[in-house]
Amino acid sequence: MSTKAIFAAVIPAAGSGTRFGGDKLLAGIGGQSVLQRSVGLFARRDDVAQVVVVTAAARFAAYRDLLAAVISAERLCLVEGGRERWESVVNGLAAVYPEIPYVAVHDAARPLTPPDVIAAAFAGAVAVGGAVPVLVEPATLKRLGADNLVTETVDRAGLYQAQTPQCFDRAALLAAYRELLAAGRIAGVTDDTQVFERTGRKVLGTRGSSLNLKITTTPDVALAEALLHVAQGR
Repeated sequence: MSTKAIFAAVIPAAGSGTRFGGDKLLAGIGGQSVLQRSVGLFARRDDVAQVVVVTAAARFAAYRDLLAAVISAERLCLVEGGRERWESVVNGLAAVYPEIPYVAVHDAARPLTPPDVIAAAFAGAVAVGGAVPVLVEPATLKRLGADNLVTETVDRAGLYQAQTPQCFDRAALLAAYRELLAAGRIAGVTDDTQVFERTGRKVLGTRGSSLNLKITTTPDVALAEALLHVAQGR
């Protein structure tokens, strides 16, 4: 491993794609699939030694063939996911080479993350142990009751949208997961930053980007295509 390659990327890709109506990671954006683009974000970096894709075992062969175009077999690891996202992340962490000190957990459905967003999160993790890209919340936020009637307007001061890659000292993230599991406090965890939050560890907010779209529904593919054209200056 190069002395500069101090990160591994863990990419959870075990979702069912129910809202999308199929495997959204196979959708095409600018001549590449969503999955190829998401993995390629890290495969192109010389500070990333390994990419771990966590998915259903039934997808291993198809994903391995698909990803051969963007990453060498030596740097790619495919690991079976769990029932919950956190289980998939823990499975992925277990497959990271033990000599790699830092890990980036990235949504497989975020194919357009700008390099500077990744670099800032990497630097934040090295500086304080944990980092999350964030965007200031621009919208007026409403809380609704059970009857869908507005109950209040939420003060958005200090509120940010969390993105990925969320980056961490690998040993610290593993320890934090173990602490939550031992204490029975893992329920309700929806991202890895929460694991650090619940165990009292520091997480730095770093720059996010409006280009860092998460593909959730079919219209998001068309939006990602348009954003890609903007990013490429077309």
